[in-house]
Amino acid sequence: MLRHSWVAGLLLVAFSPQVAAAEYGESLSAMIGLDSVLNDRGIAIEAVLTSDFLYNARGGLQRDGAILGNFDLTFELATEKAGGWRNGTFFLYALGNWNSGGFISDIVGDLQVTSNIQASDAVRLYEAWYEHRFAADRLSLLVGLHDFNSEFDAIEYGSMFINSSFGISADIAQTVPSIFPSTALALRVRAQPTEDSYLMAGVYDGKPGDPYDSRRTTIKLTKDDGIFAALETGLAHGEAGRSDYYKLGVGAWLQTAQVENFDGEFHNRNFGVYLIGEKTLFTEADGAQGLGAFVQFGYADENRNRLAYYWGAGLRYVGLIPGRDRDEAGVAVASAWNGGEFVKFSRDVASTPVERTETVIEATYRAEILPGLILQPDVQYIINPSMDPELDNALQVGIRLEMSF
Repeated sequence: MLRHSWVAGLLLVAFSPQVAAAEYGESLSAMIGLDSVLNDRGIAIEAVLTSDFLYNARGGLQRDGAILGNFDLTFELATEKAGGWRNGTFFLYALGNWNSGGFISDIVGDLQVTSNIQASDAVRLYEAWYEHRFAADRLSLLVGLHDFNSEFDAIEYGSMFINSSFGISADIAQTVPSIFPSTALALRVRAQPTEDSYLMAGVYDGKPGDPYDSRRTTIKLTKDDGIFAALETGLAHGEAGRSDYYKLGVGAWLQTAQVENFDGEFHNRNFGVYLIGEKTLFTEADGAQGLGAFVQFGYADENRNRLAYYWGAGLRYVGLIPGRDRDEAGVAVASAWNGGEFVKFSRDVASTPVERTETVIEATYRAEILPGLILQPDVQYIINPSMDPELDNALQVGIRLEMSF
C-alpha cells in the first residue's frame, strides 16, 4: 500500500501542471480571500495537515512501515489592528498527532529520529504566548508557552528536511528542552543592536509538560524542575532565498533540572554550545530561484550527555527542474557522536560496545502539485543506527503529504 502511494506521488510530480508563482504555497483560505478579510482585523489563522508515509526498506531493526500524522492550527492576533494597544501580538498554537504502525524510529532503530512529526497520539495546546515590541521593533519581550527551537538553533534552509536533526540539533534535543511535542513556560528577550545583528536570551521551565503523561500540556513549576536557559547572538541579513541572505549565530545553553544521566547518577548542571550558519550561494535571473547552504555544529558536556558532538550540513535548490520554478530539492547530512565518557561507560561498565557515530544522509524533493497541496518524496540512509554494532545500515523511503487550509 505504501509503495503504491510513493509511485502515485512521483507520477503526480512528473506530470502535474506547473502552479503559478503567485499561488505557490497559498492556502485554501487565501485563495477564497478569507485571509485578507481576517488580516484587516489583525487576525491570522493557519491550519496545516501533514502525513508521513515511511518504510524501512533495508537494515535497522526490521523491514516495516508506519504512517505518522500531524495537525497544526495557529491563531495570531495583532493588538493594534484589532483595536487595542500598539506593538502587541497574541499567539495560540494547537497541535494534534497520531500514528499507525508505531513510531518509525522503533522500526529503523535510529537515534536522531527520521521524522520530525513523530509523537505520541495526542491533541494539546502547544504554544500560548504574548509578545510586546519596543524601540521601533528593535527590542521585544515574550512570555508564555514557547517552542525554544522556533527561534533558537533555527535555520531556514534546513526546514525543508524531514529528519529531526535539521530542525533541532541532536546534541540539544537529547536534553528534552521546550521543543516539539511538549513546550514549557518561558520568558524570552530579543534585541537587534544594529540592522544586521541580533541577541536573544531565554529562560524556560526545565521540565516541559507532565512527566507522568507526555500527552498533556501542563504548567507546573517546582524546585526540581530547574531551568533551561539559552543565549544566542549573531549576524543576519535579508530573507532566505534572496541573493543577499546570510545568517551566522553562536549560542550556549544551561540546564539545571535534576536528571539521571547515562551513568545512572543524578546531576543538576548541564551545558552546551552551538554554531549555526546559512547563506544563499547564488540566485538565477529572477532572484527567486537558486542555491542555499547551511551548517550546524554542537557540543554538549560529555560528562553529562551521551551525545557530545553533532554536525550537520545541507544544500537546498529552488527551481532545479525547468518548468518547476518553485519546487525545492535538497540533500543534507547529519552526524551525532557519542562522547568519550559514554563510550567508556558502555564498554567498561555496561559491557555493551557501541559505535562512535550515527550519520544520516537525506535527499528530498518538495513540490506543490495543487495550490495548498505539497508532495515530498524522501530518502534517508542511516549509517550505524543508534551506534549499535549489531544493526545494519538502514534505508528509509517515504512520502510526505502536506495540506494548507
